[in-house]
Amino acid sequence: MKRLLIFISLVLFTNLGFTQTNSMRRCMILPITDSLGDSVGFKLYENVERYLKESKWCEYVSSAEIIGIFSKYRDQLDTYLQDEKVIKTVADRLRVGSIFRIDIGYDVDKMNLSLDVVGENGTDLYFSEKAVLNKIDLLQASTTIKNWLELYETNIPYDGKILGVLGDQITFSYAKSKVLSIGQDFKVKRFMNKKKHPLLKKIVEWDSEVIAKGKVFNLSRGQALGVIKVYTSNKKLKPGDWIRLEKPNPAKTNVDKNFSAYEKQKFGRLGEISLALSLSSHTVTTSAASGSNKMNGITYGINAEVETWITRNYLVMGEFSQSFGSLNKRSGSPSSSSTGQNMGTLKLAGGYKYLPMGFFYGPQVNIYAGYARYTYSLDTSAADGFGENSFSGLMLGLGGNIPIKKGIRFFASGEIMPFSSFNDTSSIFGSTKSQSSMELKVGANYIWAPNLKIRASFNVINNTAKFSGANSELSYSDTALRLGGTFTF
Repeated sequence: MKRLLIFISLVLFTNLGFTQTNSMRRCMILPITDSLGDSVGFKLYENVERYLKESKWCEYVSSAEIIGIFSKYRDQLDTYLQDEKVIKTVADRLRVGSIFRIDIGYDVDKMNLSLDVVGENGTDLYFSEKAVLNKIDLLQASTTIKNWLELYETNIPYDGKILGVLGDQITFSYAKSKVLSIGQDFKVKRFMNKKKHPLLKKIVEWDSEVIAKGKVFNLSRGQALGVIKVYTSNKKLKPGDWIRLEKPNPAKTNVDKNFSAYEKQKFGRLGEISLALSLSSHTVTTSAASGSNKMNGITYGINAEVETWITRNYLVMGEFSQSFGSLNKRSGSPSSSSTGQNMGTLKLAGGYKYLPMGFFYGPQVNIYAGYARYTYSLDTSAADGFGENSFSGLMLGLGGNIPIKKGIRFFASGEIMPFSSFNDTSSIFGSTKSQSSMELKVGANYIWAPNLKIRASFNVINNTAKFSGANSELSYSDTALRLGGTFTF
């Protein structure tokens, strides 16, 4: 009954939506118990945990919440730690691929010590060692376990795993203990089968095949970007495939420098500035004293955008645009059949750049917030609701870009001002009842030269305010096509 209860407790903490194979380089320790009141087991656990936290080959995951559950069943803990279902549930909960199970036994003045490394399915035994120590010594026991763990690390059949694939480019994780440099060769392997010892039930061989070879192109925070150079199989690469690093070749130092220089030239170091000419279809709609009026026309203008990278993940961005033109009557009975139009935009924001596959090649997602201001100026006519006014306030935005073909990136963004304010410079309208502001943008960049991209975008801007007076509504709609260039600096 208790075994059923502990299994249910663990399941309640388990993320059932997780299905990806966990890395053997992501590890945890099960509780250690002994018959001496846990005086040795607890200290041994602390020593081994400290070693794993400091080591670079294993991404250690704390088992604090799991230990809290196990502590309720301490009288039969050894039995539960041998249960395959319990081990599997622990692995699913913590998303670990290597589970360290350490047992301590005593015989007169001797200590029986054992280490099993169990896989995420609860049944696979990756590594197993036993030893009899001639005395009960915590330091000797800790050293023995550490030596075994270092030996186990050499038996892990891969150095990293693919996280994402985009054409011939891959992003992969790697152990921090591995020497890795730009230009270093690697192999991509596909797991085929594993073989167990018929008596010991321990995994003794991993069958895999080499499906591709490539080079490391960039490094960032425990992840690397690789470019595939040769395919040795017709199988497509996928997340979870193994990465086996080749030993660095000192003779490739110049190649490494060339790779770094190429990246700097291609993508810049500080940010980007975009300059574009715009052609817009601009519409103004009012519900005014003279009735419902609609004016529409073509406006021409310029646009400048700047994105500066404080770090790879944090950015500051700004935008300025100005357009001019003439609008003609489309409906209603305005006092004049045409009016001049002048529209300006000013934005300043900061945000976070999410990089699921690294900075240089994969998709990028920007989450940002800041200040935005849209200004409009028409030939003043109080009866028609035309004049000078603006919408401004806190802006929230979400945008991103993704490569769709070599040299071409598609981008899109959306922005709103949830608490915008309306400023009536011409004093035509009364107090506002409500206002809304929205901008959508889609486009693409084409890499023309290392520091220059051709840029085209389609923008839609809508700003609307409603009032309680005779002039009850004002709406601006702008649909623009922009064409220009993006320069890296």
